[in-house]
Amino acid sequence: MQALRDEVGHMNRTVLDLKIGEEAVIKDFQEASVACKLLTIGIVPDTRIALIRKAPFGGALCLKLGQTFVAVRKNEAKAIRLL
Repeated sequence: MQALRDEVGHMNRTVLDLKIGEEAVIKDFQEASVACKLLTIGIVPDTRIALIRKAPFGGALCLKLGQTFVAVRKNEAKAIRLL
């Protein structure tokens, strides 16, 4: 998936743009409705995140935040913007 540009022309990378094993820092969330759930499970801005694996057929993604592993749906991962 290709990162999108915002209205100012900056790149908007999301978790879906990460490769397996790649790390990044969470910037913010694109959708308020999804942000509430992500914050509840510990996915917060300024946290280092790594993509561990992707389930086949467009299923969940396994993310690592510190020593914690979390599975998120594709639509939730799409809402996590990265620095």
